[in-house]
Amino acid sequence: MSYFPFFINITDKPCLIVGGGIVALRKIEKLLPFGVEIIVISPAFCKEIQEKEGIQRICRKFHPTDIVGKMFVIGATDDEEVNRLISELCHAEGILVNIVDDREKCSFFFPALVKKGEFVAGFSSGGGSPIAAQYVCEKVEEAVPDYFDRVVEVLADCRQKVKEEIPAEKKREEAFRKIFSIAMTNKGEVVEEDINRVLERVRG
Repeated sequence: MSYFPFFINITDKPCLIVGGGIVALRKIEKLLPFGVEIIVISPAFCKEIQEKEGIQRICRKFHPTDIVGKMFVIGATDDEEVNRLISELCHAEGILVNIVDDREKCSFFFPALVKKGEFVAGFSSGGGSPIAAQYVCEKVEEAVPDYFDRVVEVLADCRQKVKEEIPAEKKREEAFRKIFSIAMTNKGEVVEEDINRVLERVRG
């Protein structure tokens, strides 16, 4: 069974991570750039989690009520019974859950990620082979230039202007392609005059 890759806004949404070791740390580091509210529960934390900023730490064992109000939950403990309980509780309550290294207990998987500003690409093997997903991710990471976030920003900034000045859908697509080409050539440095020239040519 394959999984559909929804892209969801998780900024300021509450997330629970159960576990205080290096595995939990890797999940924290993936999530932090997306502005999610992270609560980590564990009887003990590794040094890196203890020193990590931007998260809430609760030093105790997991309790079933901890999942209440969470958008999604991650089980990253080395206790199979605790992970099983987390999975069962979340499935019963309709809360998205990921149990690390146990695909049967998951309702979602963590993708291998490429993130350049607002541009995000995710790759998953459905939990079958994280190494395969990471391989593709690394190839894409190499192919996407460092300035790509600025290219995306240029297209986002001029989007409304293009929609207002070019009513025909096909011509709008042509304009966006031309602006994208200029942005890629100039490594994200595009001035308003460049955009205006494109719009004039497309309008004919």
